[in-house]
This record gives sequence, structure tokens and C-alpha cells, in this order.
Amino acid sequence: MVVVFDIETTGLDPYKSKVILIGLKRGSKIIQWMIWKIKDEAEMIISAIKEILNIDETIVGYNNLKFDVPYMLKRLDILGKNNPEYWKIHYKKWFDLYQYLGNDYRSLSLWIKKAGIKQKYPHLKGRDMPIYYQNKEYDKIIKHNIDDLETCEKLFYFLKKANPELIPFE
Repeated sequence: MVVVFDIETTGLDPYKSKVILIGLKRGSKIIQWMIWKIKDEAEMIISAIKEILNIDETIVGYNNLKFDVPYMLKRLDILGKNNPEYWKIHYKKWFDLYQYLGNDYRSLSLWIKKAGIKQKYPHLKGRDMPIYYQNKEYDKIIKHNIDDLETCEKLFYFLKKANPELIPFE
């Protein structure tokens, strides 16, 4: 079993935008930290990092190592809540689908389409998270995050089945 990880933000610049939702999927269980419930972005990020630090399984996601993890740590730095302990998140066993598939800025949507994986909510786009957040359409943010978690997990297993020698761990 793998654990799948994804964040939602209000933009791509951690100096101007914030983390609004963090999701983890382990088997059929999904945990989501939501800024509109927790109210404190730093507390939300720290809670998720502490959870990740306790994970022994491989953590899968799309662009986690170049976006999600650095974004969260930079937000903590900006919020004055950084702690060297949180940087240990880098030492977990990660499988970043984005890096595996070539680091070439192609979207997750392209790869899941190539693999024949269907999204439940294809009309909900990551680029629209700031609008959904501003309009308090939290259900759309939640659904998009779950869709990303589930499609990343399916894409990982699709790749593992096609190339078991390339992905020896899980």
C-alpha cells in the first residue's frame, strides 16, 4: 500500500498565496486538513507534516517534491513557524509521479488520460482553486483534492503494473 499526498493553494507563489487544503489517502481512508475549518494555516500545515513524518509507506503524488513540500515549508517560514524538524519530511520515501514521468511540465490530466484513468470531477480544475476559495465553494475544493488523490494512486499502480522493475517499492 502507498499513501497519496496533495495540497491545494490559492496560487503558485507562496509569498502571495496560501495553502487551503492538504489531503492524504491511505487505502480507502482520506484525511483532509481544511483552512476554513482549522482557521490557522500554520497549524494546518504542521498537523499534516507531523502526520507525514509518522508514515512508513511510500508517499505518492504529482509534483510533491518540487511544489507541494517546498510550498508548505516556505509558507511556514513566511508565517514565522518554521522548525528544522519539519524539514525531515524530505527524508521520507517519496515517489513523485511528475519526476518519474519526465519533469516536463505535462499535467496530471494528460498522464491519467494516457493511462485510461477517469476523473470523477474533470470539470474542477486546480487553476480554479482561488476562485472556489474566494466564493466559499469548499465542496469543489474537497472534490478536486480527492480526485487528485485517487487518480495519482491509480496512475502509480498503472505504472507499477507496466514497469514493476522500475518501481520496486510500495
